[in-house]
Amino acid sequence: MTETIQKILEEIDRHNRFFITTHVRPDGDAIGSMLAMGEVLEQKGKSVEMYCQDELLPWQKTLPGAERIKNSFPSEVDSFEVGIVLDCGELSRTGRNEDEIRRIPVLINIDHHLTNKPFTELRMADTKASSTSELLFDLFNSLTIDWSVSICTNLYVGIFTDTGSFRFSNTNERCLEIASFLVKNGASPSQIAEKIYNTCKVNRLRLLHEVLGTLELTPAGDIAYVTATREMFQKTGTTSRDTEDFINFPRAIKDIKIAIFFREEENNFINVSYRSVGNSNVAELAGYFGGGGHYNAAACRFRGLTMSEVMEKVIRAANDFLHGK
Repeated sequence: MTETIQKILEEIDRHNRFFITTHVRPDGDAIGSMLAMGEVLEQKGKSVEMYCQDELLPWQKTLPGAERIKNSFPSEVDSFEVGIVLDCGELSRTGRNEDEIRRIPVLINIDHHLTNKPFTELRMADTKASSTSELLFDLFNSLTIDWSVSICTNLYVGIFTDTGSFRFSNTNERCLEIASFLVKNGASPSQIAEKIYNTCKVNRLRLLHEVLGTLELTPAGDIAYVTATREMFQKTGTTSRDTEDFINFPRAIKDIKIAIFFREEENNFINVSYRSVGNSNVAELAGYFGGGGHYNAAACRFRGLTMSEVMEKVIRAANDFLHGK
């Protein structure tokens, strides 16, 4: 890892025009790591452009520097010298502009997903890290930077959200030590938690009511699943982005080993999210259908099948996965 960090530092020192991006439907780690990376590069006198295909969630827009992230792909992509792809296990996760990003002369991938598929030689990947923000903390410690309140806040957000508010199994001594440092240097745990959890709009709660009404368990009682349809979004005046963290409700049921969230998307796609408790590797399970992710959190998607067809395939595979059939 030290050698990789040194190579990344050399590229940062050598170049001036940087493009930073992350995955579609960005979570707190994706946005927090982007914003922190962008600020550090600007401290070094670099020109930085940050891009994410999808619009940020309302609470993400309150993070320091979030207004700098663009949702329209830059027309001057050929002018960038270095592209930094954060929190992405594969380049296709950046969205529709994968081919344009691939043209950037130097690509750097910093990621912690279990199913990371290399798309560039220069990659800082550690599946044991709690988050991409944790990896950036290590990278920044190899630079001389001003640990500003905004950098500390954004990195804390990444670690806090990817560990499920320090509840998930990826919470460990290392990430808590980093969180402590970030708090000592200005990150406010109470203010961050308030922004993330206590700024919900009424229509999002109405959508949650609709989704929880679909809750079902398999006969064995160890798999729980819920569904969100386009009809629900229309009825409640919401979008699929408003379902962030909904899967954690079925995951919280006693004795559940795997929680599954089926969500209808545009263009005839159906997204399937998995969460697990304990030693159920849902990244492997999602991999059966071309997806991936982390040991306890993963996803895949289907196109051209009905919701019932997708549910039948996915639930059968999950049952077989748990019960060894």
